[in-house]
Amino acid sequence: MKKNAKKKLVVYGAGAIGRGYLPWVFDPEVYDYFYVENNLRLAARLRERKQFTTHKTVNGRYLSKIVGIAECFESGQEAEVLGKADLVVTAVGPRNMLPLAERLRPVRAPIICCENDASIPSLMNAATGNDNFVFAIPDVITSNSAPPELLAQDDLSVVTEDGVCFIDKKVEGVAASGRFVDTLELNTQWLAKLYIHNTPHCIAAYLGALIGVRYLHEALKNKNAAEIVSGAMAEMEQMLMKRYRLEEGFVRWYGHKEIQRFRNDLLFDPIHRVAREPFRKLAQNDRLIGAAQQCLGAGIIPSNLLLGIMAAFCYQDGNDPDHNIKYLINALRPYDFLRIIIRLNPHEALFALLHAEWNNNLQILKELKDE
Repeated sequence: MKKNAKKKLVVYGAGAIGRGYLPWVFDPEVYDYFYVENNLRLAARLRERKQFTTHKTVNGRYLSKIVGIAECFESGQEAEVLGKADLVVTAVGPRNMLPLAERLRPVRAPIICCENDASIPSLMNAATGNDNFVFAIPDVITSNSAPPELLAQDDLSVVTEDGVCFIDKKVEGVAASGRFVDTLELNTQWLAKLYIHNTPHCIAAYLGALIGVRYLHEALKNKNAAEIVSGAMAEMEQMLMKRYRLEEGFVRWYGHKEIQRFRNDLLFDPIHRVAREPFRKLAQNDRLIGAAQQCLGAGIIPSNLLLGIMAAFCYQDGNDPDHNIKYLINALRPYDFLRIIIRLNPHEALFALLHAEWNNNLQILKELKDE
């Protein structure tokens, strides 16, 4: 082995987290970056250019880092480098993890899952027979794009915040600038990320789509949209304190931090990135329906969250994998849409609330759109 040879890092997903944030956690001076990317056009561009620029927002300005790429593979072509990898990190989205099971089965290096689903490591451990999958929480907002002036310099540029990556301490020996934490701390951070970040964040995106803006920070400039987002965040904070006994000081600090993040006009975070796959976000245990059920279980009526859920029902993007949601909501009665598509039980309190407030919430969203 050559003296000072770099470690080999295989990253699944060259999108927002994979390209924008991970180089600030796993130093490119320590690791050679090997990407595996499903988007053939992006994979070809990365292979051609052999580098990209990630910009981190710090104190109202950008810090920039040029990241070299050892190789970018199209999905399924990475077997040889996987066998030599010192570390594997995934950032592909929960829906795309199980198809990787066979390819990752032989890997003995640590596999860090930067996915928005805490169940992914145990699912992958079971699917592969390995126990080397661990969870990490990138407590950060990372765009999959950049403002025009940065794209003019490098059209592969991405922008990220200066966040913290919480990593399961089972892999504490890995060279990373994140925080290695125990299971209790990881669970606390996940609850905060899921409900105080993910829930209001996607609501802001659905409201932004409704009023026709392109970037998330633009949605927060609309007074009424901002009030709904802040209201939903307050409902999440109250639920976490009542149901999970999270400390009030931590919860209030986290919520304030998130609102400032959403307003960060240096991020240029596209609405379609945050709003994508509404059916996944409307799953029974996820950030919208799941969060509303948690509120009701804690005795909280989540009025603002219900508006966010209705905004998700109305999301329109012909390029989204879940683009049919708009057709379904138009084709079915509200009762049948909630029962068949959202899979709510008509005897549940959430079903009754959504059904009873259906027309009223639609009217509120219509007025927001028509402002």
